[in-house]
Amino acid sequence: MKIAMLTNAYPYYPGEQFIEDEIAFWANNPAASVTLLPTVATGKPRSLPDGVSVDLGMASGTRVGRFWFIWVALFSTIFRRELIHLWRSRRVGAYTALRALLHTSKVLEQARCLEQYAKANGKIDVAYCYWNEAQSYAALLAKARGSVRKVVSRAHGFDLYEMRRKHEYMPLKRQFIHAYDRIFALSDEGRAYLEDTYGAPSENIKISSLGVPLTSTLSRPSPAGSLHVVSVSFCVPVKRLDRIIDALSLFSHQHAQIKTTWTHIGTGPLFDEVRELARVRLAHISNLSFEFLGDMPNQVVKTYYLNTPVDLFMNTSESEGMGVSIMEAMSAGVPALAPDVGGVSSLVSNECGALLSPSPSTQEIAAAIGRVALEDEGHALRMQARKVIEERFNSARTYRDFVAEVLALGANAEAGQTGGLPPKGRSDHADART
Repeated sequence: MKIAMLTNAYPYYPGEQFIEDEIAFWANNPAASVTLLPTVATGKPRSLPDGVSVDLGMASGTRVGRFWFIWVALFSTIFRRELIHLWRSRRVGAYTALRALLHTSKVLEQARCLEQYAKANGKIDVAYCYWNEAQSYAALLAKARGSVRKVVSRAHGFDLYEMRRKHEYMPLKRQFIHAYDRIFALSDEGRAYLEDTYGAPSENIKISSLGVPLTSTLSRPSPAGSLHVVSVSFCVPVKRLDRIIDALSLFSHQHAQIKTTWTHIGTGPLFDEVRELARVRLAHISNLSFEFLGDMPNQVVKTYYLNTPVDLFMNTSESEGMGVSIMEAMSAGVPALAPDVGGVSSLVSNECGALLSPSPSTQEIAAAIGRVALEDEGHALRMQARKVIEERFNSARTYRDFVAEVLALGANAEAGQTGGLPPKGRSDHADART
C-alpha cells in the first residue's frame, strides 16, 4: 500500500524528532510502502530505516512558482471563502487577509506537487499528514482531483489551538475540517476542541496518543540534599520558561539546605533572552546553579536521563498537545510537574508528580516542586511515572495500533471515498493549473 507521509521537514532538521520513534513501526509493517514528502529539505537528513524513501518534490519549489501561486490564489474560491469567514467573524484585517492568501497559495502549490507525484508514482492510497495544516489541506484537494484515495491527519498543538497563533487565527481549517477520512487527536480534550471550535464531525475523529519507548533502566535520584530539575522545550513564549526561573528562585530561597541544579535542553527564538533572564534572576543564589545545553538529538536526551541523576521534569507551557518530552522523562522514572492544559491531565497527576492549575503562580509551582522533591515517597513517584508510560503511552502499542488503523482505512479505499470539499462555489481544480 502506497503511503505518502507529509511532514514539515522530517527526515531533515530541525524538529519533528518524535517521528523518529514512529517511523520504525511503518518500516516494520510489510503492508506499507512509505515515502516521506517534506516541504523543507536543507542540510543533512537523519538516517531512516530500510523500506522508507524520501521524495523532495514538495520541497523543490521556486520563487517564480511561489509568486505564480500567490497570483492564482487571489482568484481562488478558497481565498474568497476565507475572506467571507474573516468578515463574518469580524477578524478581517491586513494580517489575517495576507495569511489567508499565503496559506491558500501554499495549499494550491502543494496540491499540484502531490498530483505530480501521483502521476509519476501511481495513485496514493493514503496521504498521512503529520500536521493538521496546509499540507493536509493540499492532500484533500489532491484527493478531490483523484490523486489520493484517503487522507488522514494528526492534530497536535500548534496546528490545533487558535490561541497559539498570532491574532488567534488558524487559516483555512474550517473550510477543510469536514473532508478528512480520519483525524487523530491526542486526547479527549483535543477531540472536543476540534468539534467545538471548528465543527469537526465527531465520527471522523479518533484518539491516538503519541508514545515513547520504554527505557532499559530508570534514572537514578540525586544524593540527599541535592535536587536536579530538567526542562526540555523550544524557547518560545508559549512555553513560559520565565515561570520556571521565578519558581526555582523562590524554591531555592525557601529551601536553603537544598542544592538545586536546573538544566534546560532546547533552543529557539528566545534562547538568548531566557538564558540572560536566568543569569539576572538566579546567578546570585548560592544554592542554585543552572545550565543551558541547547539543542540535543532525541536519542541523546533519552540517554541523558539514564546517565545523569534527575529528580524532576518541569513543564510550565501555556498550551500543550500531549507533551512527548514529558513522556520521555516519565519513561525513565522521572516524576513530572506540568499545568493542566491540553491533554496533560491524562499523563501527569499527583500520583506521578504534580498537576498544576492551567496558569500556575510562582508560589504554586514552587510549592509543587517542594512536594515532589521533598516527598518521602519519592521512589513510589518514580515507579508510578514509569507505570503510566508502560500502561498508556508505550510506543510499542500506540504506534503499532495507529499504523494498523491507517492501513485498515487504506485497505477500504477502493470501496468508495468519504468526505469531500465544501460544495459551494466552483471547483478550485483550474486554480492550480500552470
